[in-house]
Amino acid sequence: MSLSADFVTRRIGLVLCLLVSLAPMRVSAQERVDTAEFAARRARLLAGIPDGIAVILGGEEHSYPVRFRQSPDLYYLTGLEEPGVILVLNGVTKNAAVFALKRLKFGPPDPTPELRDIDRPIERYGLTVQPMENFFTFVSFAAWNPAVQKLYVQLSPPDDLLHSRGEARAANAIAMEHPVLGHLPSPTHAIERIHAAVPHLALADVSPKLDELRWVKSRYEMERLRQAGRIGAAAVAEAIKGTRPGMYEYEIAAAAQYVNTRMGARGDAFPPIVPSGPLAPIVHYMDNTRQMQAGELVYMDYGSDWQYYASDITRTWPVSGRFTAEQEKMYRCVLEARNAIIAAMKPGVSIASLQDVAAGVYATYGYQKEFEATGRYIGHFVGIAVHDVIDISGVAAQKPFVAGTVFNVEPILEFPDRKIHIRLEDTVIITENGAENVTAGVPADVEPLYALIRQRGVNSTTVGNVSAR
Repeated sequence: MSLSADFVTRRIGLVLCLLVSLAPMRVSAQERVDTAEFAARRARLLAGIPDGIAVILGGEEHSYPVRFRQSPDLYYLTGLEEPGVILVLNGVTKNAAVFALKRLKFGPPDPTPELRDIDRPIERYGLTVQPMENFFTFVSFAAWNPAVQKLYVQLSPPDDLLHSRGEARAANAIAMEHPVLGHLPSPTHAIERIHAAVPHLALADVSPKLDELRWVKSRYEMERLRQAGRIGAAAVAEAIKGTRPGMYEYEIAAAAQYVNTRMGARGDAFPPIVPSGPLAPIVHYMDNTRQMQAGELVYMDYGSDWQYYASDITRTWPVSGRFTAEQEKMYRCVLEARNAIIAAMKPGVSIASLQDVAAGVYATYGYQKEFEATGRYIGHFVGIAVHDVIDISGVAAQKPFVAGTVFNVEPILEFPDRKIHIRLEDTVIITENGAENVTAGVPADVEPLYALIRQRGVNSTTVGNVSAR
């Protein structure tokens, strides 16, 4: 069936002009959105898709008692925190538009006149915002342009604050396998529906292009990473103060979260991980309910989320205030590996070359076998997501770092049969001349660590602990 030119013209006009009153886009209270920063990011992606249109999905609203956090890809390109929004980028015309849901708000109607005036376009941070009802019509019209050959979508699953794309892919597979609750992930379902609307376009994965952009941080991003590092370091330092036998792991966690909140962070980069004693090998343990005993080690893995940028810090320390001789040998191995890796970091190095640096340290201490057992693991990238874009194995391990790359140095020494796991972790920015450890504010050297344990902090006074078990 053919459509008349008059009908098409009138329909396009309806799509562009029929803008409805939308709930205000939510922005972190501590953030001043730099419109030019986000526009520059979109421009770089638009330049990389000259033959098609890209559709970037926002995160879905949830019912959990935690603050909504936008999908990293959508936030990276827009700065918008509204749940359920969708960004469309047209690489042929170099235009961008956002589609948002109409929402009911608690309390009185929003008093902002522009949000009730349907005769004026609604804009947020330089983007035209349209009602979600117009999405498929908008995309279909864009696809009629013969220069548009591809539909760029997130074929590699969107990451989130805690999960890389690879981890998201694994989680999706597990969700689909559930015999009762199994379902097609929402992004996959959305992509199928979008492609059905424009089946003549070839599907292409936009995720690798986004990964290349997100891998190198701008000055704007590095400022936020530095602040996330400062807050995270202060939080972990407070958690270490006053550690003593008989304390519960949740007291350590609470001290860090108190400082993180007190310093104005958006939230935790991830729930505090505080395993002690025999629980240490449980890498992502989050129960934090055990009572710590004399002679044991405890470590804290924690970070701050500052304006959508995360720090990631781990410190290991003795519950009794001093390492045993054997514990100290193990700890110094990890400490020296951490220091050697950071000292070697600069533009041009790769994960593989840094692994070789670490291997030399482990071999000196007689722990080369244990290092190899970890898969020569030394860390991961960090940014808007804790496990940020770009893989850390295979071909990616040879990828040379550049100024603006942010890598979390995380050497580990563990003896699973003995329930021993020792780790240090710092967020490090690659600069033009070397590296900057933005989480150095919490000590890792042995004597300063001991001194920090002896300091009085929020956990120095007993408040009547009750086991959570």
